[in-house]
Amino acid sequence: MRVARLGAILALFLALGAAAKPTPSPAPTPTPVAAPRIVIAARREFLAWQLGSIDPTHYIGPLAVAASPARVKQTSRELGHLGALDHLVYLGLVRDASFPGGGVSHLFRVICSNGRVYEEIALTKAGLIRGILFRDSLQGR
Repeated sequence: MRVARLGAILALFLALGAAAKPTPSPAPTPTPVAAPRIVIAARREFLAWQLGSIDPTHYIGPLAVAASPARVKQTSRELGHLGALDHLVYLGLVRDASFPGGGVSHLFRVICSNGRVYEEIALTKAGLIRGILFRDSLQGR
């Protein structure tokens, strides 16, 4: 009788142990990786806008007209409050209908010494900028 009771307890213990095994967690979503030329362009353009010294030959289409000296000066003043650039975090591709040429752009979180901003940048295959946008948040996208 005692052996039967020990057998039943052992069987119950094994059943509970098997049921208590954790289920494997799903694999994490891989972090997107931008092509080095995209990261270089995003960094270069952020710093140029922050310093108020963009190269207009890098811009095409409506953006070339919109990047007026007054707009560059205003954006430079706003981005200047963020302080020194620390690093960029690539968040991936996004669709933004306000960007010409299909609306596909690259989204970065730009981390600076005094804050952060989001940079959305769209490039041609030749590396020219067809769209760039800086925003405080991603709400309202």
